[in-house]
Amino acid sequence: MTDTNIRELQQQLGHLNLLVEEAKQREKQAALAEIGNQVKEYGITEIELLRAAGFLKAKRQKAPAKYYDPDSGNSWSGKGARPRWLEGKNLDDYLIREAPQPWWPERS
Repeated sequence: MTDTNIRELQQQLGHLNLLVEEAKQREKQAALAEIGNQVKEYGITEIELLRAAGFLKAKRQKAPAKYYDPDSGNSWSGKGARPRWLEGKNLDDYLIREAPQPWWPERS
């Protein structure tokens, strides 16, 4: 190692740190320009960009209704506390079935 003192090494380090920061800024500006071009080219909205960058969370889908009261129009997904309109009632009576059940008894 050459005979350099600490003060000279600190000056060199300071100069190198400045060069690193300048290079970072140049690369950052180039990256932002490229992102700007892609935003224009693909028609990316501000919301889409913020979500992709992780600044906004995607909205959670509302859980589909599992129970429905045709008289009042109330519905419930089955998650969380049981609503008042279902208190003391049989859940099967309000269950939304995939295929409608016939009102007459099936023959076996």
